Amino acid sequence: MRPIRSVFALVAAASTLAGASRAEEGPAAKKLTLVAPMNEGVNITGINGRGDVVGFHWEPENGNPDILYEAPFFAKGAEVARLPLLKTYTATFPAAVSDDGLVVGRASKPGAPNAFVYLRNQAFVWTAAKGIQGLGAPEGDGASIATGVSRDGRRISGIGVGDYRLRGLLWEREGDGWKSVVLPDAGQLGSNVLAISPDGRRLAAVQKGETSLWTEAEPGVWKREGLAGEEKVLIPRGVNDAGLVVGFRNDPDGRLHAMVWGREGGVKSLETPPGFEHSQASAVNNAGDVVGQIDGPHGQLPGPRAFLYRDGKLRIIDECGPDFVWATAVNDQGQVAGVLEKEEEEVHADPAKADPAKKP
Repeated sequence: MRPIRSVFALVAAASTLAGASRAEEGPAAKKLTLVAPMNEGVNITGINGRGDVVGFHWEPENGNPDILYEAPFFAKGAEVARLPLLKTYTATFPAAVSDDGLVVGRASKPGAPNAFVYLRNQAFVWTAAKGIQGLGAPEGDGASIATGVSRDGRRISGIGVGDYRLRGLLWEREGDGWKSVVLPDAGQLGSNVLAISPDGRRLAAVQKGETSLWTEAEPGVWKREGLAGEEKVLIPRGVNDAGLVVGFRNDPDGRLHAMVWGREGGVKSLETPPGFEHSQASAVNNAGDVVGQIDGPHGQLPGPRAFLYRDGKLRIIDECGPDFVWATAVNDQGQVAGVLEKEEEEVHADPAKADPAKKP
């Protein structure tokens, strides 16, 4: 069976989904444009303002079609560049890309069980001109992860991993190198992504159990504000230049709910179409378009589909086809990207090969 990177099982429910989408979409709704350098087996993790993307593609390992691995790549139109390994590392995980083609993410390598390996995970930057470079970690951290980058490529957001704690980090461009900065009042993060706005002046994560937004009041001066009480906590996955925060909430019964927070409306749970039970918001652009994934009950129809939330309405992104099961990134040009997975062919039993004991 071909693997799927999505956290939801892939099941088709074309007729149900089409009806739900038409019910939510107005006649003059602006369509999104899908960016996908491959037509299946692709997971896009980031898109920039030009439509360049980074992510993974399922490919045969060493030419063996029965063994697939996730090949990391950067794609500029039809040009696809495979991302290399950082020296001594065994895996590359791209997370985001700036408008000038700076790719950020983490490099990883294995370690012996119960053994500490310094920088087992290390934040990296990559450009076509200079290749891949590790960013290290500030004093007190044993690992680092880059989770986002500003549109101009001058500020990177990420996580520092210490003894039983996560803290927010920034890397600021300094000449030809990078300077690490520990984000103030972000020493006890409860989420593994530090979302960054395109302008680089807003950050979002969970701090001490509270959904939080950091705003750069003046150069280098950050102020944190809590967004909601514990009963409405959302785990941020994206934030735009206006400070609109999007993400999801985990319910005790295991359901995921897509959530947004804005200064005018506060915290809101997005209502899903009939038949769907799970949802999560992954990204937001500066027009306020929120994208993500909705899914039905576990193991049942309807299956996962990508959604757009705009002007108070949520709809399935039908214009990108039935294989578009998760929208993970959207830019200000209305270009969207994410997870593309073709439906598995249904297997039917051959009556001629039935159990002989059950033959008439």
